[in-house]
Amino acid sequence: MSSSISICGRATIVLLVGLSGCTIHPPGEFEERAAAVQMGKPFEKPTEIREIPPLPANPTSDRLVEYALLNNADLEQRYWDWRSAIEQIPQDATQTTTVNVAAASTITNGHTSWGSSSLTLGNDPMTDIKWPGKLDAAAKQTLENARATGRRFIKAKYDLRYKVLRAYYDYALNAELIRLEQSNQRLLLTIAKVAEDRNRAGSTSGQRDVLKSSNEADLSGNDIANMRSQLPSQRAAINALLSRPAGAPLPVPTKLPASRRMVYRAEDLVEMAAKQNPELVALADEIRGRGEGIRLAELQYVPDFNLSLGTDLMGVTQSLLAQATIPIFRYEALNAAIAQAEAKLRASEAMRRQVGNDLTAQVIADIAIIRDAGRQLDLFDHTILPRARQVVSVARTAFETGDASQTDAASLLNLLDDQRSLIAIERLAAKLRITQATYLAELESITTSDLTSLPHTDTRAAAQ
Repeated sequence: MSSSISICGRATIVLLVGLSGCTIHPPGEFEERAAAVQMGKPFEKPTEIREIPPLPANPTSDRLVEYALLNNADLEQRYWDWRSAIEQIPQDATQTTTVNVAAASTITNGHTSWGSSSLTLGNDPMTDIKWPGKLDAAAKQTLENARATGRRFIKAKYDLRYKVLRAYYDYALNAELIRLEQSNQRLLLTIAKVAEDRNRAGSTSGQRDVLKSSNEADLSGNDIANMRSQLPSQRAAINALLSRPAGAPLPVPTKLPASRRMVYRAEDLVEMAAKQNPELVALADEIRGRGEGIRLAELQYVPDFNLSLGTDLMGVTQSLLAQATIPIFRYEALNAAIAQAEAKLRASEAMRRQVGNDLTAQVIADIAIIRDAGRQLDLFDHTILPRARQVVSVARTAFETGDASQTDAASLLNLLDDQRSLIAIERLAAKLRITQATYLAELESITTSDLTSLPHTDTRAAAQ
């Protein structure tokens, strides 16, 4: 009796070792898990109990980005997609078969005995035992796909930063345009008052001046009201990126963001995009996964198998059964699967080349826009704006101090034209500053780098 139990025990152990726990852990899986856990610390707790530092009363653009990275729901979804992809690795790398236990006994004249009873252990006959190489290829393919999902989570972080900055810059630009138009309106109201005073003094063109300057002031007020009406939607757009209620308070910026100078050369930025862009890295991971997919398709030629062990309970007779599932009639399908896997690999390689070309073109275009905006800003700040302000000052002084009997409508029209010209230049300069900042933020999203400061060991020249 003890001998039969020992034999059964040994048979059970051998079969369970062969069938259970057969999970392949490819190199790099545990490192990927550790990286995901480290980067996912802000998302560990449910949103209901998550402690996120509140925004200050007047948050800077950098503070808004920090808040969004902790609270944005779309970014959190990308993170959990990454974790889900990692958990797919052991599922694809584990034997899918189960242990089947069968007991049988022969009954003779209403009696049975140990010798006529048997115990059989085997895998589920409906699910074959996979060749270990297939599990290895599947595990490596799934790991590469998980890595690609992780890279796209990183890309989502930089994309979110860019979206927050762009929305904030639009918000700040609108506020600056409102301030410029308010300054223009104050001057127009002053002109209207002067024109009205001259009209009372008997100026021949006074009535016309009063009507024209009043119209200009009212049109300016309409422009201000129109721009103010855009502030709530711009605030709601920023709050959406921060996963805050649309009407949550967000003060209007009191000035444009400070200018930031790009310090990398064009060739450096192209190289950085090629090496560091998360989408390109993700596509490279997928290409390696496609390579493992080809290997997995080729391994389908290798037969799967079934095993079963049996013994009578007296330990006298044992049996071992092995079966192989040979895909004799599936060779055409297997050949097609290999060709399909190779086609997917070629498609991924072509996609990566095109994405790389598109990114290079985008980097070059962004650099051109940033540099041209900088060139124009230098011209406006040091030449055109000072000159335009001087023109307005001279025209305003001449109009306010002119003799009513000697002043005609031309002086008022000249002042209005000069003022409109100044406001137009100031608007253009403000838009150029925001354009420069927005495209710089986009470049930083593409290269995943701060482009306004060089690494300590970097000796590359600043961009001209």
